[in-house]
Amino acid sequence: MTVTATSNIDILAIGAHPDDVEVGAGGLMAKFNKLGLKTAIIDLSAGELATNGTPEIRGQEALQAAQVLGLSWRKCLNLPDRGLKTSRLTIDKLVQIIRESRPRLILCPYWEDRHPDHVQAARLVEESWFDAGLTKIQAQIKPYRPPQLWHYFLSRAGEPKFIVDVSDYYEIKREAILTHRSQFGRQASSQETFLNCGPGSMLAIVESRDRFLGSSIGYSYGEGFTTRTPLAIDNPLGLMGVPR
Repeated sequence: MTVTATSNIDILAIGAHPDDVEVGAGGLMAKFNKLGLKTAIIDLSAGELATNGTPEIRGQEALQAAQVLGLSWRKCLNLPDRGLKTSRLTIDKLVQIIRESRPRLILCPYWEDRHPDHVQAARLVEESWFDAGLTKIQAQIKPYRPPQLWHYFLSRAGEPKFIVDVSDYYEIKREAILTHRSQFGRQASSQETFLNCGPGSMLAIVESRDRFLGSSIGYSYGEGFTTRTPLAIDNPLGLMGVPR
C-alpha cells in the first residue's frame, strides 16, 4: 500500500512535476521494485500551472501511478510550479527527507532541459544531496549523503553514460505515464498540448527515444542516465556480463 509518510527506502526519485519521474525513469523504478528494492518519489510541485488538470486531480493521478510502480511512498512538497528555487528553506526540506529515508540512490532530472523547472530541480537536488552530508546543517539529524546520484532525461536528452534495459517493465512504465490522464489523455474538456496531441506528442517522443536507447544496447527499450562524475567500479568482473 502506498503511503505519504517517509520511511527508509533504497531508491528516491525526485521530479519537478507529478509525472516527471514516470517519463524519465518509470521503467527503472518498476525494475527496481520487481528486484525487491524499496522505492519512493518526491514531486517538488503539484504542477498547478499545467494547461490541463488541477492540483487535486494531479495529486490523485500521482498516487495511482505510485501504486502502478509499486512505490513505498510518494510525497508532494507543494513548492510553486515555475517557481522552484535553491533557497535555504527548500534545501532543508529535502535534506531532512534524505536523512530520514536514507536512500542508496537518488534520481533527478538532467541539468539541461527546455523546461526551467527541470533545470532548477536538478540544481536543487544536487545542493540538497551535498548538504545532507554536512554535519553543521540541521545538526539535530544525523548527516547522510547517498553514495549515488543519477540524472534521467526529460525533454532534452544528453549523451547517457549508461543505458538500462527496461524492456520487461515497459508496459508498467507506459501504464504509469497514462495514469496521468489529465496530461497525456484526450478528454472532452482537455485542451490540445504537446503532451497529448499528434505524432510529435511527448509520449510519442519518449517511446521513440526509449526504443532507440534500447536498440543501441540490443534490447527493445532502454532508459538512459548520466552523472556529473565517473562511476567507480570496485569489481570489474561485474562488467563482464554487460553486452556491447
